[in-house]
Amino acid sequence: MRKKLFSALLAGCMVVAMGSSMVYAEADDTAAADEETLSGEGLKVGFCPMDLSNPFFALMADAAKEEADKTGVELVVTDGQSDAQKQVTALENYISQGCDAIYVVPVDEESLKASVEEAEAAGIPVITHTTHYDAASAFISIDETEMGETLGSAAGQWMVDTFGEDEDVEYAVLTQSTLPQTINRSNGIQTGIAEYMPNAKCVTTVDAWLPDMGMEAAETILQGHPNVKAILGINDSGALGAYEACVAADVGDEFFIGGVDGTETAIKNINDGTIYRATVDIGPLPTGKMAVDYAIKLVQGKEVPAETMVEVKAITKDNAEEYLKLFE
Repeated sequence: MRKKLFSALLAGCMVVAMGSSMVYAEADDTAAADEETLSGEGLKVGFCPMDLSNPFFALMADAAKEEADKTGVELVVTDGQSDAQKQVTALENYISQGCDAIYVVPVDEESLKASVEEAEAAGIPVITHTTHYDAASAFISIDETEMGETLGSAAGQWMVDTFGEDEDVEYAVLTQSTLPQTINRSNGIQTGIAEYMPNAKCVTTVDAWLPDMGMEAAETILQGHPNVKAILGINDSGALGAYEACVAADVGDEFFIGGVDGTETAIKNINDGTIYRATVDIGPLPTGKMAVDYAIKLVQGKEVPAETMVEVKAITKDNAEEYLKLFE
């Protein structure tokens, strides 16, 4: 069933327009590209995600492992554990171990800059996700502002339907201020809400991108801002922690929790009609597959897009059941 999930999400989430350094492509183009048979026999690829406790990166790692097995690539996965120094060490190890390519999702932009440059200087192509480096061979990401706006729009529409568009609704945002891109995502959330609810007010932003951080942040938010009616996270991981805290605090039915990543747990909560009401599909499975395919092509001297952007889509009660079936 996981292969069906790959195919469905790959068709639905990606857009590729070849011949450009920036790529967005329609499903028909990816279907054609998928017909190409790649062989990575004898190749070793290092993959260091930001944090495998985050379901999004766990799904991405699963996809990369499956594609590596399919193509004969030896995939060396190192959990970044939200620790920039661990990632620096991981990339140093990949270089010393003779990895043929590296795929990394940086915790901190500046910390890995020298490591990316060192790998490229050693003839090892580096593919980065989320954070762009001039020295890297390829960049896979999502429009961070669009991602946030997609979630914010879903929240704003819910606020209008629940309270009316003229109400002064208070909300909070869980972010990750160490990364410029997640700041853009956080700003996008607020922009999306403002389009529907111009009087809505963000009363606080808190760094919380892991479940325990989200739980603690939500507890603090509810104590300091008892009128808050929504908590939105820059990912599902932190938002799911906030969800647990809000359920424990019995915030009632007129409350909105939402995140980004389209993880199975988030979608289940949405489909069950809980206060977890929205997430954003940003394609972790097709991204993981694509990263391995790009690594093979780069090592073999083939062209890949310098930048590839993944299309995003809101997941709400209206389409959650459809998404949930893909995980069966």
